Amino acid sequence: MTAHGGSPLDGVAVLVAGGTGNVGRAIVTGLVHSGATVVVPSRSAAKLAALRAVQTAAGADRLITIPGDISNEQQAAEIRHEALARVTRLDAVVASLGSFVAAPSVLAEPRAALEHVLADYLLAHFVVARTFLPLFTSTPGTYLLINGPLAFAPAPGSGLVSIATAGQAMLADTLIEETAHTSARVNELVIHLGIGWGSPEETRRNGERVAGAVATIIVDGTSGTRLHVSASEG
Repeated sequence: MTAHGGSPLDGVAVLVAGGTGNVGRAIVTGLVHSGATVVVPSRSAAKLAALRAVQTAAGADRLITIPGDISNEQQAAEIRHEALARVTRLDAVVASLGSFVAAPSVLAEPRAALEHVLADYLLAHFVVARTFLPLFTSTPGTYLLINGPLAFAPAPGSGLVSIATAGQAMLADTLIEETAHTSARVNELVIHLGIGWGSPEETRRNGERVAGAVATIIVDGTSGTRLHVSASEG
């Protein structure tokens, strides 16, 4: 990773998969504000437009949006091709994927419900990793998976999401192991913070904390680690 200018992230190019979600928006906005060029793919043109609308004029120039479904193998490859055509190289990829689905009892849920959640979380992470992580196996770069505490301790109503994100945590461990002797720097960041609910001030503060943690991982060249960010930090 090569940065230039007054901020460590100046000149750094980052793709954020899931950049229009609650956590993803906070990460994108924080990285853009810190000087990074950020590529965000999404199936929703409206969400991409909304993301651009909340950036400053200078920040909007560093935000590159690409329509497409990054969880689809063919479209993910097309997104990778377009991203590299527009920024030449990627220094980091951040994967913040999946939307919470409540399940009062996993025993009462049909197979289709679990398949949906697995596709939204685990399989999407799998596709993004297979598509983008090889970029860093010979040229240094950071690959960061975003996860939550439900992967390690289920809460009432979280059963389906806990199953899928536990699989994601093992995927992260596997990727760390498989790339240990390459130039790829793979990490997982577990977020113990609410973003998108609670007061606007709490959402802003928590979002800044998460974005700061992501920036630190990229700038410091952290590798092979599961990190946690919570309200008690910073």
